[in-house]
Amino acid sequence: MSPYTHLTLKDRECILLGVTLHHTYQVIADQIGCSKATVSREIKRTGGRGTYSAVKAQQNYQQRRLKSRRLRVLENLKLR
Repeated sequence: MSPYTHLTLKDRECILLGVTLHHTYQVIADQIGCSKATVSREIKRTGGRGTYSAVKAQQNYQQRRLKSRRLRVLENLKLR
């Protein structure tokens, strides 16, 4: 089993709070229990320090998760 976990909405809200308070990536990462690279990528992926939004980041994450799944073979067939 993998030791890695996905960021939750609560984690993203902590990132938003840290960005608002001008904390370093390391301080934010220590608060949510992940690496500073994860925090850096999350902020960069969602527009940077000036425009980071926890809600938008969560929506983007959910869309990426849905797109990453394989389509089922019989999902698009019309059965008569």
